[in-house]
Amino acid sequence: MKKINVVQAWLDNVAYSHSKSESTKANYTYQINLFCQLIGKTPEHILEEYERTTDREFRRKYARYLRAFISDLNRNGYAVNTVKTKVAAIKSFFKYNDLPLGYVPVAKNKITFHNRDIAREEVKKILEVSRPRDKAFFFVMAQSGLRPDTLCKLRLKHIEHEFSKGIIPCKIEVPEEITKGEFGGYFTFMGEESVKYLKIYLATRSKIDLQDYLFTSHGTEKQLNPKSISNIFKTTIEKLKEKGMIEFEQKQERKPRTVRLYNLRKYFRKEAGKAGVEYVNFWMGHKTNYQAPHIPESDEHYFSREDVEFHRKLYEEKAMPHLRLETPTPSQTDKIITRQAQEIQRLKEQLKKWEPSLERLEKMDEFKRRLEARVNKRLKEMEVALKESERNGRA
Repeated sequence: MKKINVVQAWLDNVAYSHSKSESTKANYTYQINLFCQLIGKTPEHILEEYERTTDREFRRKYARYLRAFISDLNRNGYAVNTVKTKVAAIKSFFKYNDLPLGYVPVAKNKITFHNRDIAREEVKKILEVSRPRDKAFFFVMAQSGLRPDTLCKLRLKHIEHEFSKGIIPCKIEVPEEITKGEFGGYFTFMGEESVKYLKIYLATRSKIDLQDYLFTSHGTEKQLNPKSISNIFKTTIEKLKEKGMIEFEQKQERKPRTVRLYNLRKYFRKEAGKAGVEYVNFWMGHKTNYQAPHIPESDEHYFSREDVEFHRKLYEEKAMPHLRLETPTPSQTDKIITRQAQEIQRLKEQLKKWEPSLERLEKMDEFKRRLEARVNKRLKEMEVALKESERNGRA
């Protein structure tokens, strides 16, 4: 009989129940191996030990192991939510193999490393120094709200036919197979600037078909690695910081900065917020219940997923104007108009103060014109008299 790979069987069951994410599988594998290294056992040894011991003994022993695992992670400076994620992977292995566990503390959700809000001007500085591919990636992410790994999985077919026709905003179809956890397909949009720079980037590639990835590793047709683009973003902001053009913090070495690639997604959420949180969440691919204002119950089925044109109009009117990065946003335009109105009012007030002086100047000009006319008339009279005198003398 073929020997069962207990880790693979567990991962297959996780995939079957809720997620087929390759990153999740890789992470779960890493965490169970980390735990096993700490206790000096293999997953197979854990299963064999359960068969040789009582539930009580096994439950208490492995609860102590898992508490020691938590302690080790805390001493190594891992954030609370990171520890929770690692522990959840170990608990998942025990759950899917019907292994009992004693008391394991559960921490409250706590964000240790906050992504601060990133300003429009900071995003523009990052874009100005980025290469065509990276610039297009950052633009699309900031104006669509897509996750970096989802954006890396997009193919040309997911934005056609609107992309080639220049339809703005351009719909981005996100099929179920590339969503996080495969909770369901959805769609979002990108603005004119994203379309512009995406076309510039695609023009640098020799050939691209509908099945090809939108973003690839340089010189290849292979899918762009999310970690690679994240590292490029990190290098970019570090260079900008050295030049004094952007500021961010990093509380601990090798820990997240307050500015990182995901800040572009946060930028989208903030600037697109006027469209309504339920719609912004949908465009960002968040698994949540969507409730229309007139529906008394929170029920995902009431949320319109099919009416693309309704979403497009909402994005165009409520989100896209505030997501612009190269052209003034409505708020910026309002500020310019206000400043201009204030300047006009100031000039009017100054003109009003100067009116008496201007009136005096006008009167002086009139007096000057009259005086010049009288002088000119007198000069002409004198010239005529002089000529007449000369004629009489010759006679």
